[in-house]
Amino acid sequence: MKLITRSAIALVFLIALATPLRAQNPDVAIRIRPAKNCFSITLKNLRTSAVAVSVADMTVFDQKSCKRVCVAKVPLDKKFAPCQTLDFRICCEKPLPPSYICYVRVHHNFGINEEWFFQP
Repeated sequence: MKLITRSAIALVFLIALATPLRAQNPDVAIRIRPAKNCFSITLKNLRTSAVAVSVADMTVFDQKSCKRVCVAKVPLDKKFAPCQTLDFRICCEKPLPPSYICYVRVHHNFGINEEWFFQP
């Protein structure tokens, strides 16, 4: 009984420690650069095969009140080869607050990648 319990505990710890390592595999690198009410987004393919990017979502939050200020979506439907970059812009219709947090999520054929930008 002791052997079964110890083995089960060791297995649980092994799974718990190995699970976060799986999530740290970026397929597409995202860089965010602000410009007034728009954001310049650069995507870079980090895989050894082509990546088909379908859509990019952006959400902007007010840093003081934590309320959502802007939501925008850009359909891309582009495929790019390994180590190539793709540049595009996402804009907000409303003016941005003085301090905000920008969250960009990119959907592609291998999953989803996301990036945060903080304007203090």
